[in-house]
Amino acid sequence: MRIVKTLISITFLASLPVSALAWDHEMERGVDLYQAGDSDVGVSLVCDPNSVYGTTVSAVMVAFGADPDISAVTTFRFPDLIRIDAAMIHGRISKAENQDGVWEPLLAGLRAHSAVEISLNGEMRTVALGDPLPFTCL
Repeated sequence: MRIVKTLISITFLASLPVSALAWDHEMERGVDLYQAGDSDVGVSLVCDPNSVYGTTVSAVMVAFGADPDISAVTTFRFPDLIRIDAAMIHGRISKAENQDGVWEPLLAGLRAHSAVEISLNGEMRTVALGDPLPFTCL
């Protein structure tokens, strides 16, 4: 139950407006939370490399506009033309529910690039990520 409450709290935090120019980082109850984007689209990473809650609850979360609870296939396109299609469930792509090997390439793309183009339900938005960071997600 504690893990569920933590995920709900983290999801709420991920839906808050974030800086448009760079990744913001904070530690929340032993879990690293990274956020980038603007009021149109936000990207968040939740990283638990030390299994603070007994499992790695690492996830990438995307909020389009005011709706952080979207379930759909999401496409990430990076400047090096790498394209990743990932099933997003309730606004998140979870490492624990990693399907078709998307977790590692998605994380590598976010670590290496200062921008990403995200397509969801026929809408495409570009997110300025700022300087790449060595996220603690595994």
